[in-house]
Amino acid sequence: MIVYRFKITFEEVDDVERMIEVRANQTFRDLYHAIVESIKFDPKVTASFFMSGDNWRKGKEITNADVEGALQMTDCKLNAFMNDPHQRMLLFTHDELEWAFRVQLFKIERANAAIIYPQVVKVVGEAPKQKKIHVIGNATNEFEELVDEIISEAEEPDVSDMGIDGDMDSSGSFSEPEEA
Repeated sequence: MIVYRFKITFEEVDDVERMIEVRANQTFRDLYHAIVESIKFDPKVTASFFMSGDNWRKGKEITNADVEGALQMTDCKLNAFMNDPHQRMLLFTHDELEWAFRVQLFKIERANAAIIYPQVVKVVGEAPKQKKIHVIGNATNEFEELVDEIISEAEEPDVSDMGIDGDMDSSGSFSEPEEA
């Protein structure tokens, strides 16, 4: 059994790299899941591999999106598309930030029967967060966002022990207590 070792890098983020080994008869879906798990991205996000040559230009597309007539990751085995010992592919996610990765066949070797593939064999750098941080209210950073969220979820204060008699009406004013 043959194993492909792929080198994966972000197109726009330096100093982040993953080396992943996948059996030659596994699918693009297997490779995709190994990549996104290694960088802690959501594997449910749709994405597409594009076969490429030395110039990193998009060629044939292999996707996990529900697109009629498109080649599907689950149906395409890697060995059917690896025709160059240094085969290159591009991987694009179709989420909010549309991440781009360079995927290069780095090495071909014999599989170790004791190893379960795919496997991550090298991790360099911390991957960026997959999604943007959304601003709530006037928050300008994660801490303020968390404070805004806590405040927005807080319950109405209990004013019963504040020496205020009566009930609060819908306008936020207190009505006089009814006499018994």
